[in-house]
Amino acid sequence: MLNLLQDIPTYVLVFFRVAGLMMSAPLFGSAKIPRRVKVLLAIVLAFGMSPGLARPPWPDTPWQLAVGVGGELVFGLAMGMALSFTFIAVNWGGEIIGQQMGINLGEVFDPQFGKQASLIGDLYFMLTLAIFLICNGHHAMLRGIHASFEALPLLSVGMTENVFKLLLDLLTAATVLAMQLAAPMLLTMLVVDLGLGFIGKTMPQINVMSAGVSIKSAIGVGVLLAGLTLTSDIIRNSLLDSMESVRTAWLGMS
Repeated sequence: MLNLLQDIPTYVLVFFRVAGLMMSAPLFGSAKIPRRVKVLLAIVLAFGMSPGLARPPWPDTPWQLAVGVGGELVFGLAMGMALSFTFIAVNWGGEIIGQQMGINLGEVFDPQFGKQASLIGDLYFMLTLAIFLICNGHHAMLRGIHASFEALPLLSVGMTENVFKLLLDLLTAATVLAMQLAAPMLLTMLVVDLGLGFIGKTMPQINVMSAGVSIKSAIGVGVLLAGLTLTSDIIRNSLLDSMESVRTAWLGMS
């Protein structure tokens, strides 16, 4: 019983790091998952990860304890956010594609991001989620959070310069990924707009505005189908690169 009571502080610190991950990680951090389920998952995962961990030196004051707990929570949030950048990027790229196709009029409220989301954005997001599960990304994420306790012991982490730089680098990579996904559609729609402009100049009697919507949608569907078959490897490599970047950052901070 005495050993159990002594392990409670370690369990609480592990719980806050895991809870931070559950709040922002892909799949687990979705707003579509009830908060009670997230809390239950964090409790169970923390219970399974805390045995065998070294007991950290207990802070001398409550303020130091609050800072340590906040550091664990922030680090968990940073880990989950780093892995979520790829999902945010493909959703952003899908919104750009949908806007270029002219089908964003059917936007609906998406609780995943707390805003309106396009159909194409949701399509790319679900594709990325499927690739994430096929690649066992959820298993790698859980193994990574467990390995982080060895690389970065409890009460030794926070929002350091290395963590902030990692988030900036991953945000930059996510922006590049979004533009890569949307580039074929942007280029195609630029050519279509130029063609419609020439037609409008040569034959003013044709209502280019109304005809252009149907033409852009039809051509966009073809480009979209071709793009979905070609972007799976790009999304997969981006997911693997983000997980590798997080692992490398842990080793650099340990």
